[in-house]
Amino acid sequence: MGKQNVDYLRNFKKNKLASLLLLGFLFVSFIEIIGEYNEDKALVWLTKPLILPLLIAYYLKRSKKISNLFIIALLFSWVANLLFIQNTFQFIVYGVIFFVIYRILIIYIIVNKVKMPSLIPLVLGSIPFIFIYVSVTLFTYNALGDGVYLFLLQGIFTIFLGGFSLGNYIMVSNKPNSLLLISTMFMAFNQFVFLLKLYYHEVNILQAFAMILFVLGQLLLTMYMFHTEKQLQRMEPVKT
Repeated sequence: MGKQNVDYLRNFKKNKLASLLLLGFLFVSFIEIIGEYNEDKALVWLTKPLILPLLIAYYLKRSKKISNLFIIALLFSWVANLLFIQNTFQFIVYGVIFFVIYRILIIYIIVNKVKMPSLIPLVLGSIPFIFIYVSVTLFTYNALGDGVYLFLLQGIFTIFLGGFSLGNYIMVSNKPNSLLLISTMFMAFNQFVFLLKLYYHEVNILQAFAMILFVLGQLLLTMYMFHTEKQLQRMEPVKT
């Protein structure tokens, strides 16, 4: 009983700290979104660098099977977001490069977690994303200018991840696949909001909305990681 009590207290403290880190992540994200809406650069610089480190800390405390590659991916996303704060073409280019690396790492993680039986679900799932990206690109080609290549570069990986997520959800409609699909859709819509800034004068509203999509997308992806690691543990042999 003594050992069980010690284990219980240890797990309670760990879960309590994880809950506090999650609340911190949500609170700091909320303040950052307010900063975006009010176009308060000082508040954005004060809060945005803390968002993903808090999520990483939450993941480390909550996870029972830590993926170092997932942490590295979040760090690339963190650097990309810091570069995007500058909002100049040069820094946006650097930010896109880091974000593309983040996408590649996430795709690698997911592909190794989920084995699809054939390419048919992937192709069928990609069709809606291809249609949306082609339509948006054609509509905004002149306004994007040189930025169209950055948008298309991100689009290639987003289409693949979107197709993979939707195709996998069609094959198996469980909670982890639902989390992955919604997360992917949020991150894809986040890119479309960027294009709306070219035509909409209230940029602060769109920037705040983009951050809401980003925060929810990252959180749902982390939840997906938790659910899939539980599945992997159930498949592992029980040690005696």
